[in-house]
Amino acid sequence: MTKLKQILAIGTLVAFSQLSTAETRLPTAAIFDLGSLDTMTELGLENQVAGVPKQVIPEYLQQFNDARYADIGGLKSPDLTTLNTVNPDLIIITGRQAGQKDKLAAISAVKQVNISGDNYWHDLSDNVTSIATLFHVQDKAKNALADLKSNIESTKKRLNKDATVLVVTHNNGSLGLREDAISSQLLGLKTANIPAHVKSHTRGTRTFTPLTVSDIAETNPTALFIVDRSEAIGNTNEALDINTLKADLAAQGAGSIKVTYLSPQLWYLSGNGLQSVRMQVKEIAEGL
Repeated sequence: MTKLKQILAIGTLVAFSQLSTAETRLPTAAIFDLGSLDTMTELGLENQVAGVPKQVIPEYLQQFNDARYADIGGLKSPDLTTLNTVNPDLIIITGRQAGQKDKLAAISAVKQVNISGDNYWHDLSDNVTSIATLFHVQDKAKNALADLKSNIESTKKRLNKDATVLVVTHNNGSLGLREDAISSQLLGLKTANIPAHVKSHTRGTRTFTPLTVSDIAETNPTALFIVDRSEAIGNTNEALDINTLKADLAAQGAGSIKVTYLSPQLWYLSGNGLQSVRMQVKEIAEGL
């Protein structure tokens, strides 16, 4: 096991895959990326999961609240003590844990999962395939990706091609534009044009586009989708009152907009997995 971790620690995941084959033993993984967790579930790899961040497990992954899976902390506050005790072969993270990457790498090999959004299907497929390769289930991954692609294509055929979509994130009373690859890239839906007077703001490497109810009414999309960050992270007292939003839109002459409140944890905390993407496609299609 020491040799295995030395190889992993220098980031040689291919060597790790080859070594685990030679040992006829699949690795164990502590997983902070919930999309990777649902991908592993879809690929039948639940037994290789050593630990998960239980305080943020979405409803569709509730089986991982079982005592046999260690609680490895929050998405931004990994429990390093528990991780050392669990001693996984691999820790799968996203950008949310990037600030702790060095500390995590001192415990085990770290695989960071990223999806740029520029070519969503390509990045999703790469992530699924790379995970499958580590656990030697490439054929399962190939079939699962083909099945997901087929599901997406069949869903697209049923959609209103003239629909315009606006996806926004809500946080404690504030609304902001959300660039969404599920609706635009995977389903080919048109994003509604934001009014020219709406300005974006850059903070570090991130860009924010705040929106008011008036801005949304002026945009007048066919369908408005809400991702509620407040609800997703457990701040239920700050969650959006969807009925008030609908009433406010109607008061501004935009009552015809179909408003859909998306599953908060699925959309804000998870996504980018074989199971989560299928569910997200379904929610968008049902909201048109």
